[in-house]
Amino acid sequence: GTHTGDLHAPTGLGHAVRPMKSVSSHPVLTTPFIEVEERPKLVRRRTTTDCLFTELTHSPLHDLAPVATLGLTTRVTHSNSVAVSLDQLGLAFEPQRDSTLILVQGGYTAALVKAAGTAVLCALMYGFHLGNMNPAAPAMRADLGIEAGVENDNAWAFCVSIFCLGALLGCSLVPMVADSIGRRKTILLISTVYLLGSALEAASGVVPRPASPLERSSIGLCLLLAGRAVCGVASGSSTVVVPMYLGEISPPHLRGALGTCFQLTCCTGILLAQIVGLPALLGRSGLWPVYLSLGALPAASLLVLHSFLLESPRWLAGRSDAEAIRAQAILAALRGEPLSSLAVVQELDLMQMAAGPIAGGGGDGGGLRSLLSDSVARRGLFICVTCHVCQQFSGINNVFNYSTIFLTSNGVDAATVVIISVLMNVGNVAITVVSVRLMDLSGRRSLMLVSCVGMALSTVALTSSLSCPGYGWTAPLAIASVVGFVMSFGVGLGPVPWLLPAELFAPDRCALGASVSAGSNWMANFVVGQAFMPLSNALKSACFLPFAVVVCGFAVFVTRTVPETKGKSLDQILFELSAHTAQGRPTVLRKPGGRF
Repeated sequence: GTHTGDLHAPTGLGHAVRPMKSVSSHPVLTTPFIEVEERPKLVRRRTTTDCLFTELTHSPLHDLAPVATLGLTTRVTHSNSVAVSLDQLGLAFEPQRDSTLILVQGGYTAALVKAAGTAVLCALMYGFHLGNMNPAAPAMRADLGIEAGVENDNAWAFCVSIFCLGALLGCSLVPMVADSIGRRKTILLISTVYLLGSALEAASGVVPRPASPLERSSIGLCLLLAGRAVCGVASGSSTVVVPMYLGEISPPHLRGALGTCFQLTCCTGILLAQIVGLPALLGRSGLWPVYLSLGALPAASLLVLHSFLLESPRWLAGRSDAEAIRAQAILAALRGEPLSSLAVVQELDLMQMAAGPIAGGGGDGGGLRSLLSDSVARRGLFICVTCHVCQQFSGINNVFNYSTIFLTSNGVDAATVVIISVLMNVGNVAITVVSVRLMDLSGRRSLMLVSCVGMALSTVALTSSLSCPGYGWTAPLAIASVVGFVMSFGVGLGPVPWLLPAELFAPDRCALGASVSAGSNWMANFVVGQAFMPLSNALKSACFLPFAVVVCGFAVFVTRTVPETKGKSLDQILFELSAHTAQGRPTVLRKPGGRF
């Protein structure tokens, strides 16, 4: 680099200061950085400032810091920008709030695909257990002695709904586990819980015959209830941890696509459960225990593929310096970049800027009271909870759980009901595949608005078809409206609420925020499921119209409140939330003790 030999500052003795030695020869700068692989006791990660300063040796400012003017390097490289000449020095002080903070973000690297593909096996198990109680229900009830009748119907309904209660428990327990032991170990633990739940469910159908059929029925029912509850705990935990993990390992421009893979895999699990559980396959007497045991296969596969499951670099960034070095190595693998790549170093810098001290790493993200006291986190929580509650109050699960009863009671023939059941499940998977591509092209807000419009129009069409039975157009319109309703849901309102927590919360808030959001989803699911049959009996063919009103109101909410997160880094999104909270006043994201 150049030196400052022509700058002679006068001293009190009238002498001139000797020309300063080139900074590039200073022992502080000539000491090499410690490589990641060595993992010594005392280490310092190479930051963006380090990279920019040492690599821009052509700059006239290269020799000025840190010896000539103490602290100038920090100012010259302010906000991860660098001035390469005196004329450009002022540019280093300009705030960077646009979408150009990270220029190189990586693509679908082998490490990223393997990690995401392994993690979404939890979503496959979640979808399978969500849908495995419907197709084989007649055979299961017959073998367990739960015949038709009001009391037995209530007992069977409890077997189904205890899954939601277990999911609520899982949502409340998993945040502190994920923050304490990390996302990777938590996902592996969830897989173990799925194994246990699947074993209990399958064991309910192979109980040795005791003294009386009543005892056999009671033991089998208890095992089934226990299995459903345990699988519910694992499923609730999956809805918190897996979307959060996918958001944390993804580059901003792929976060929507990979986040949507959670919903896609869940829909695939539901479809597999609906097909394999048909009476023609495994949904008959004597074979349904084998059917229920299939949920253990993805869990066992995930445990076998555990080496593909990398720890979240964003979680590591909020812990210690040693863990930050480990995060840099993982991030380089995920992005397919060299370890010393400026893009990797810069992205990790931004993660550390956004990260607060995570539990187990020298701090605590705080409980719900702390979450609500943070204006930025509170706004993110309000958006996420509203999206999750409206997702369930759109009536989507009533279509999946009660469509056969509802359509039959309103005069739709059995053949049409079967066609609707098959097409809506296939359509749900197909449209979710499309939404994977659309998520990072069209954006979250626009896709949710398309969902709202499509679901509202489909509800009106379904109501019209059921209100005019006996006409030739009734059955085709009913089929088109139900399939259109499900496919409209799958475009945006299905996947987007699950990926929003990873985009709207700082890392030290993310686990708790995702937990509260998922818990509200499961609670709304339970409430809507319990209320639908009385509502159907009261309103008949118009029973879906109240859900259409909710969808229309949600469209207004999305337009006015939900920020667009497509392609933005976490600190950009949090800045927008904080600026909105401050009612348009310029807001600077503060980082006292590592928190905004």
